[in-house]
Amino acid sequence: MFMKKHAKTSVLKRILAVVIAVTVAVSIFTVPDAEVSAATGKVKSVAVTNLPAKQLTLKKGKTFTLKSKVTVTGKASKKVTYKTSNKKIATVNAKGKITAKKKGTAKIYVISKADKKKKCTVTVTVGTPVTKVKLNKTKSTMTIGKKQTLKATVTPKKASSKAVVWKSSNKKVATVTSKGVVKAKKAGTATITATAKDGSGKKATCKVTVKKASAAKPADPTPAAPDYAIKSMKVLGVESIEITFSKAVVLTKADFEIFAKQYSYGTYKKPYQVVQAETSDHITYILHINDEDEFQKNTYIKVAVKTSGVYKECIYRDKTVNIQKTRYYAIKVNGALESYNDDLTYGTGYRTYSIDKLPVGMDYYILNDMIDESIVFTGSPTEAGETQSLLTCEDELGNKYQTTIIWMIYDENQLYSRSTTCQYFSRENGVYHKPYSVYGGSGQYTYELAGGDYELFQTTISTSGYMRVSFENVDAGEYQIQVKITDKNNPALYTVATITYTIIDGAHISAIVRDANGDPIRRGNYSLHGYSDDPSQKLNSTSGSIQDGTMSYTIIPGNYNITFYNASHTAKYTFYNQKCPVNSGDEPMTFDVTLPVYPVTIVPDPEKSTATSFGYWVDVNGANAYGYESGDTLYLPNGTYYIKTEDGKSYARFTVNGKSLTVNAYDRQ
Repeated sequence: MFMKKHAKTSVLKRILAVVIAVTVAVSIFTVPDAEVSAATGKVKSVAVTNLPAKQLTLKKGKTFTLKSKVTVTGKASKKVTYKTSNKKIATVNAKGKITAKKKGTAKIYVISKADKKKKCTVTVTVGTPVTKVKLNKTKSTMTIGKKQTLKATVTPKKASSKAVVWKSSNKKVATVTSKGVVKAKKAGTATITATAKDGSGKKATCKVTVKKASAAKPADPTPAAPDYAIKSMKVLGVESIEITFSKAVVLTKADFEIFAKQYSYGTYKKPYQVVQAETSDHITYILHINDEDEFQKNTYIKVAVKTSGVYKECIYRDKTVNIQKTRYYAIKVNGALESYNDDLTYGTGYRTYSIDKLPVGMDYYILNDMIDESIVFTGSPTEAGETQSLLTCEDELGNKYQTTIIWMIYDENQLYSRSTTCQYFSRENGVYHKPYSVYGGSGQYTYELAGGDYELFQTTISTSGYMRVSFENVDAGEYQIQVKITDKNNPALYTVATITYTIIDGAHISAIVRDANGDPIRRGNYSLHGYSDDPSQKLNSTSGSIQDGTMSYTIIPGNYNITFYNASHTAKYTFYNQKCPVNSGDEPMTFDVTLPVYPVTIVPDPEKSTATSFGYWVDVNGANAYGYESGDTLYLPNGTYYIKTEDGKSYARFTVNGKSLTVNAYDRQ
């Protein structure tokens, strides 16, 4: 009995010894997870599964938890770590929970523990997320082989990102591109979904039913004559024509063609490109031509419908006008007049001229150099004083152009001032200027504010005669300020200059300019072209730059064509016939523009480039006259590019094909 118990005890001790030995061995050979992963498998990819794209927009204070997926081979670890590029903008904890801290942009990195080179980057914008996505159609029927474009609108208008991601529930029935172009493949149904790209989860759907095409009808060998005509036609400006049909006709810009000629007996040789056709009833259309071209006055214009042959002609004429202006000439007694002349290139056709009452000692003649005509004043004034001459030019259409010339003939005993009229916008900060001139006397003067509205304008004047004028508290209207100018060496000799200020209420406009992804472009340009049928009205045109996707400007109220460009002018969008009235309150007239361009990020090739930064980029073959932007990001439309920096040190080749991309720059070989 005792021997059996002893034997059992010995066996147990042996087993225990083996277990302890194995445990020690295992503990000795245990290595970190990452090493086991690396030794027993590989990490193929790291992805985020609960975002439609690698971007996210959150309101300040809001949170979002990322869900990650790590694809591996073998027994590699699927664990990840999270890291933020800017803790002031957004933080992330060990479980992938992102917290929005303040407005701005940060990158969140999801990094494999087993292989730190494998990661996924999410761009987080703290701003305004999308609250609603709406499609222009909720259901649609299509024929196999046909295409249509769905348009997505997001709310609010000031969302930080307006881009959406498109997806088809059944690609065998219908596919959809990144731009919302749906193509019918085979009979059946599919749901097209547009999901806000900013990770807000907002989406909209359109149910697409695809049917087989019906058998085509045989072509009619004798097409019927069109049952409509163009009733009227009117040139609205240098880039627009209005036409009215006798009945409703559904047409697009591609159905129209426009030509011009100079002579009634000539043939139409000048074509114009129709870039936009606007209509609300399919009876009256407004056609816009390329804004790099213009209709010329006193030419014949023809508009035709290509498919039917229906057309109409008109003559684009100037209105008969009477234009008046004033010029000032200041000349010292017995002074030379060699360079004093006035351009006479007014009006249309042949012209007649007349001038009355010149200063004593002066004469004139008409100079015709076969291209231009001008009036040349000769002689030398012999008597001090002020003389007014009226120069009249009349063309064969009855237009009259009159210039009042005010001659200020001065000597040491005469003092004259030339007053001016200035135009500014109400509520502007103001200006520092000297809007008048003084002639005669000793040439040394003192200046003082002598009357008018200078107190309202909070005006001050310097010893050199420059005025600081404020418009902050001034309403629209006409005002005057008088300045007394006195000869320093002869206090009894003085003159008074009257400056007239025309203050107007401006039209305030602003814009947000985005790339094809819906994100603001860094740089770009805009142009404002004011137009009028009245030749006596000055056209208001200006241009400026777009910074960080925005622009704002105050213009004279009126009609404008407003064009937005990327920096290289390789893409643009024009709003035609925009009526820009005086804005009520402080709200500007706002445009939201999307250009068909994509951001191209250029980085130095680590093996082929020594560049640390880039200057201005140009086309290697000189294809683009404007050149491209400077720096490391360009905004370009689809196409193939071969570019270099202006100094010729860095080169890059790439193709833009409907998405953003990063390319390497290399040194010239």
